[in-house]
Amino acid sequence: MLVLTRRLGETIVIGDDIVIKIVDIHGKQIRVGIEAPSEISVYRGEIYDRIMQENKAAADAIAKDGADITESAKKLIAQKENSGS
Repeated sequence: MLVLTRRLGETIVIGDDIVIKIVDIHGKQIRVGIEAPSEISVYRGEIYDRIMQENKAAADAIAKDGADITESAKKLIAQKENSGS
C-alpha cells in the first residue's frame, strides 16, 4: 500500500485520468474529491462491500435455482423412462 501525506488542495493522480483532491479538512474528517471517467465506478468501501455481498447472494440463488431445475429435469426424464414412454 502506498501511503501519502497531502495538504488541503493537493492532489493524487492515478493513471492518466483519475485525480483525487483533498477538498476539506475538518478535525479528524477529510473530504476527498474524485475525478474519474464515467465508466469507472467509485464507491465508499462499505458500499462496495455491500454490493459484493448482494452480488454473491444473487449468484448463489441463481446457482441454486439452476441446480433445482436440473434435478427436476432429471426426475422427469427418469419418470418418463420408467413409464416406458
